Amino acid sequence: MKIFYITAFSFLISLTSFSQEDSSKAKQLDEVVITATRTERRLGNVAVPTFVISRKTILQTGSLRVQDILQEQTGVVIVNSNLGTSLNGYPNPFGQGVQMLGLDPAYTLILLDGEPLVGRNAGILKLGRLATGNIRQVEIVKGPSSSLYGSEAMAGVINIITTSPQKEKIELQLHSASNNTLGTTASYANRFNKTGVQFFVNRYSSSGYDLDPSLYGKTADPFRDWNGQLKVTHDFSNKLQWLISLRDFDSKQSNNYQIYWQNNPAIVKGYTTEKDQTAFTQLRWQWKPEHKIYFRTFYDRYRNHSYVNLDKTTTQFDETTFDQSILKPEIQFESNKPGNSRYVAGVGTYFEMINASRYAGKRSLTTLYAFTQEEWYLLKQKLTIIAGGRIDKRSDFAARLSPRIGLAYKPDDKWKFTASTGRGFKAPDFRHLYLNFFNSQIGYSLLGSQELGSELLRMQQQGLLQPGADITPYLNTPGLQPETSFGSHAGARYTDTRWTIEGGLFRNDIRNLIDVFTLPFSRSNGQAIFSYHNVGRVYTQGFEMDIKYKVSPVISISGGYQFLDAKDKEIIRQIKKGSLYKRDPVTFETSTVTRPDYFGLFNRSRHTANFKILYDNEKNGWTTYLRLVYQGKFGYGDLNGDNIADDPLEMVKGHVMVNAAVAKSINHHFQIQAGAENIFDYTNAQKLPNIPGRLFFVNMNYSFGKFFQNNKTNKK
Repeated sequence: MKIFYITAFSFLISLTSFSQEDSSKAKQLDEVVITATRTERRLGNVAVPTFVISRKTILQTGSLRVQDILQEQTGVVIVNSNLGTSLNGYPNPFGQGVQMLGLDPAYTLILLDGEPLVGRNAGILKLGRLATGNIRQVEIVKGPSSSLYGSEAMAGVINIITTSPQKEKIELQLHSASNNTLGTTASYANRFNKTGVQFFVNRYSSSGYDLDPSLYGKTADPFRDWNGQLKVTHDFSNKLQWLISLRDFDSKQSNNYQIYWQNNPAIVKGYTTEKDQTAFTQLRWQWKPEHKIYFRTFYDRYRNHSYVNLDKTTTQFDETTFDQSILKPEIQFESNKPGNSRYVAGVGTYFEMINASRYAGKRSLTTLYAFTQEEWYLLKQKLTIIAGGRIDKRSDFAARLSPRIGLAYKPDDKWKFTASTGRGFKAPDFRHLYLNFFNSQIGYSLLGSQELGSELLRMQQQGLLQPGADITPYLNTPGLQPETSFGSHAGARYTDTRWTIEGGLFRNDIRNLIDVFTLPFSRSNGQAIFSYHNVGRVYTQGFEMDIKYKVSPVISISGGYQFLDAKDKEIIRQIKKGSLYKRDPVTFETSTVTRPDYFGLFNRSRHTANFKILYDNEKNGWTTYLRLVYQGKFGYGDLNGDNIADDPLEMVKGHVMVNAAVAKSINHHFQIQAGAENIFDYTNAQKLPNIPGRLFFVNMNYSFGKFFQNNKTNKK
């Protein structure tokens, strides 16, 4: 394996035969990014792995949802709902999440305009509630970022940045696609002297789809979503600016499926509603050119309500509620000495509250934090060194320090070398601590660590445990400890007139992994009882590379590849000792698991890749964008009793998704676009139900920006 990494990196370094300067690439590297350092920095000068998806790229794809954009990026995998999204492979039916560097979605922090989104279910954040119509750019920072952002940033950060108020513009977009999918987007922006206003609204609906007609109900039920955002800015002076942002998301989805109730098939019907409201205000004071301070307050409330009744009756079968909110005031200070150094520091408080039917009453947590980071520019600004750290003190844990250091060396305009290392952490969430869930259909229980002792005592007193169950060891179990990671990255980038080549090696080691375990006794109905504990160590390591080539002024091609090795160190230790066994699911014969048998952690592909061809001719108004995304085979679940992916029947085969879009700009105001996703109609109803099959779409975009300008001129 070491030889592979050395060879890959040597290949990258050896690609030095190209020269000249490309103005378009220089422009790309000159893009301003914020997420990597919490300050405005040029992309070409950032010392940590940072990637940008521009608004132009988003429009060229024709996609209306964020996860469709992310899944086409190198090293970013969208994890499907029915897969084992935890490191142990337990199935998770709560939506889709982002996997980076081989780490679970729970370890990637999702930000909207720099502030965290809430509403994770079992570590999964539903990305479908984020529309693309008002996104200015998406910034992806890979690697431990807890030094700036705290918990959940072990794998990195994805910051979705929306557009800001600008001068006199109205945009309309109509979207029609397969499965009766309809999307309507409208936005308005204007500036009135010192005040800017922007309003955005999006409606998105679908009749769902059915991948297996032999089963009752649809694979995905019908739904409709509403997205809206209002931004207002005001310049009190050149030194003092104010911003307020209000956002609302409202969704309703039908529930209609078959179950087994009292040993008989039954139909349940109902619906699920989601609501997410955020409010953000910021005061920016720049009293000197080199000094500025931000006063921020952010509030987010997410609610989910789901219920189903037995068909043709009023008998309620199941009802769940989930209500989570956060309040986050923060102060951030920046100091910039051009050509010398840049400094940022901040303090804040993070209040969390949850009230859910599957939790033991209302629960709340408070986190106090402070962070600092400084960049130094040496060797005539060819060398950048960045160092910083953050301390978090949650109400139920000791203080946690998260440092990070990185460097970037640019010997000339073409080459850039980077290296970074840092520590990340993820504190146990409400689910790990306070979940009190009983599955009424199957009959098992899943209990948070803080509820385990009291709930076992209650069940024993009520005769709900198997006779003779010894609960004594679990009455006073030690509390869960935060998961910690140590991550490193080393990379290089080369750019010239036509070529951009970027690659790097990464390694992450995780300790105190929070995992599900099964208690050695069962409920009185024979069903298992599960809880959470800290266990073992895992690692993820690999290599990523992106190559872009500009064939002509209007044609460019690009490709990306990731190799991933992700394994559990305890499993490797058991294999070396010869103490891990597997059972044939047909013959029930047992045998020893060998090292070649062990594929790795569930739901991780060793090989992922993408390939893109773009034709963009501004003169004739035509744009064509072809994208191929490959995901190699990965472990789906355990069938032979050894708790690892090692059997062909436990694997999902590799597959390719092909997407294409063609657009024609009629004039400066109007554009029409048509395309298809999953052109070759790949489906896997049993293991990948979130892939709906082939979809066709048509978009129409109209901008009234120049109408207002001309109208204003005529009035004068």
